[in-house]
Amino acid sequence: MLRVGFVREFFAGPVGLPGIHELTRSDSPERRETAAFAVAYLAAAPMVAAFTETEQCLLGCGENIVGCSSLFTDGSWVWRGDLGHYVGRHGVTLPVEFVERMREFDGKPPVDEVDASVARLALRSTGQLA
Repeated sequence: MLRVGFVREFFAGPVGLPGIHELTRSDSPERRETAAFAVAYLAAAPMVAAFTETEQCLLGCGENIVGCSSLFTDGSWVWRGDLGHYVGRHGVTLPVEFVERMREFDGKPPVDEVDASVARLALRSTGQLA
């Protein structure tokens, strides 16, 4: 399973991930168009783990994000609940391969492909399950 949008600030110990400020950001018209499409896709995917905590945005906009570490998947990719915030509000770009997958499914996550085994794989991929 492929992870998207994970940064080292999300983990207590050292991990080989970029920091939140190292993520590629853009305000191009093309990225803004993709962002609206992506935010809808991210929110429509099945949640595989729900967490009820609230954290402030790591990029300093002051917004509190509820359930930010909840996990979502489309069966191939896994992301946190706060990814939509960073994509929509802060211009964080997504990997081309992930955007292509979204387009492949016409912006509608393949929810029928997500079952308990896929949920466990998503949790293992993010270090939430041993």
